[in-house]
Amino acid sequence: MKRAIQIIIFVSLFISGISIAKNYKGAEYRTKTAYTYGRFEVRMIPVHRSGVVTSFFTYHEISNTSEWNEIDIENIGRYDDQIQFNTITPNQLNHVRNNATGFNPYEDYHVYAFEWTPFYVAWFIDDVEVYRQTGSHIGTLNKAQKIMMNLWISDGDNWVGPWDDSSLPAFAYYDWVKYYSYTQGTGNYGTDNNFTLDWSDEFDSFDSNRWQKASHTFNGNLVDFDPENIVFQDGKMILCLTDTNNKGYTDVSKPIALWAKSFQDGKIEVNFSEKMDKSTAEISANYSLTNATVLSALLSNDKSKIFLSTENYDPTTATNLIILNVTDQFGNSISPAATSVITANYLEVPAKINVGGNAVLGYLADQDWDETKTYGHISEHNSNWSAGINIIGTSEDNIYLNDRDAATKYILKVPNGHYKLTFMFAEKYWDQTGKRIFDVYVENELKIANLDIFAAAGKNTAYNVAIETDVSDEQVDIILSPKVDLTTLSGIKIESTPTSVGEVGIPKQFELFQNYPNPFNPSTNIKFNVAKEGKYQLSIFNLNGEKVSTIVNKFLQIGIYTFAFNAEKLSSGVYFYSLLNKDNKMRLTDKMLLLK
Repeated sequence: MKRAIQIIIFVSLFISGISIAKNYKGAEYRTKTAYTYGRFEVRMIPVHRSGVVTSFFTYHEISNTSEWNEIDIENIGRYDDQIQFNTITPNQLNHVRNNATGFNPYEDYHVYAFEWTPFYVAWFIDDVEVYRQTGSHIGTLNKAQKIMMNLWISDGDNWVGPWDDSSLPAFAYYDWVKYYSYTQGTGNYGTDNNFTLDWSDEFDSFDSNRWQKASHTFNGNLVDFDPENIVFQDGKMILCLTDTNNKGYTDVSKPIALWAKSFQDGKIEVNFSEKMDKSTAEISANYSLTNATVLSALLSNDKSKIFLSTENYDPTTATNLIILNVTDQFGNSISPAATSVITANYLEVPAKINVGGNAVLGYLADQDWDETKTYGHISEHNSNWSAGINIIGTSEDNIYLNDRDAATKYILKVPNGHYKLTFMFAEKYWDQTGKRIFDVYVENELKIANLDIFAAAGKNTAYNVAIETDVSDEQVDIILSPKVDLTTLSGIKIESTPTSVGEVGIPKQFELFQNYPNPFNPSTNIKFNVAKEGKYQLSIFNLNGEKVSTIVNKFLQIGIYTFAFNAEKLSSGVYFYSLLNKDNKMRLTDKMLLLK
């Protein structure tokens, strides 16, 4: 069977001249100067909308694809727990990584960066290296590239998710950009002090000497870039996504409640089409339920969700939620309407899923995820292999002959508890090691690192990996993150398992545990209890009190959490990990030892 290796990624191919105006207007900001090598940094909040790409990247303007040079940081608005890195080399070859963040990128500003040298490209989040590419393709990234930022809608639904007009307008916020030249052996910043600050722009105003405002489009892009959609305000550059009549940093549209879903404990989450105003969104009297009372309302850190606490509400019974007098950040009030609350339905455990295939042998059929379902995938495509292939080590060949390649996320909706997950793999394409390598994250924790199926089991051979995880938000989030080539997954099994002593029921206190392993090199796990829902931040500090990483910065439900921390680019020594309850300012801190 012939297999498509490349993922179709829509990138910024410059096209001069627009023959047909498009229905949406986006924005692109680019330097006039092109740079070869260096460290490129940005502090930003991207757009949280399905179908939308918010970017920071470098790009060599080309005359044909054989000259392609591009290095990307792209936020895909359908995800709230990952960001995409990519290098695109001559002949438009993509080297993609969907990198788990461990935090919601839309809740606050974070610093994203990459270093480009003749020997590697490495990506950083909040000054911690999270991913690196080496190999022969890095040597082909040798052409001068402009620094660019853009905001646009892709027509590639499989990649970015479907677009909905109710998402307009949307805004991406850029605080600053810095460029460090590559000065190997003589610098004072970045990896091995090989970089030197060349310039920084705080975006107080438009610098026409350094930047250009783009006015073009490209294939696969549903917007025209419009200079009016680049706005400078309050020390920020704001890229705007609008219709053709209301360009710039303005909003005349009423917010919409996209969906509401209930949880086992009677809480309700309401998802809005845009960021909401805290003063009106957190008034409990603005929400009403049939045969139940709304006790409190809490706006999420990204301001697009409301969490309602209720009394006398049955989460398994269909009901309507009425919302009144709630406004968005521009003062537009929601139109009174009844929103159907999605009932608290769960995947019946134990369960088996034929990822990429139909219902067979007691396995459930694969399906796309949406909030009304109890399980499903968010991915780009799947592969079906010839029934003539014999899979060694199993009698369930039909399961291993269906894959979901480039699966970036799988979601299982289950009650809170402790679970065993079995991931089912079989390498049917590659016949040597090092050709397919990827990671698997479960509940923001790295569970399977550097998986090379062929190296582990050989070709056409069943290979299963079992892990355990705690669930505290009624949802298992599985991220498959490629390092070399695409990810692949054939099946998932899930079963409930007893929790260990001390982990039964609801945590009674705010508690931070010793990291494990400790000492560690380079990865460790940090576990803590959340006894009261709210906004929490988990950060790492060095002995000088300087923050070196933020692992968590988001709203958390009551539960038990474990997050992985990778200190690959830090030096040996003592570090402190600190958990802050941002609502009551209570902080817990402990120390850990990194030994290399």
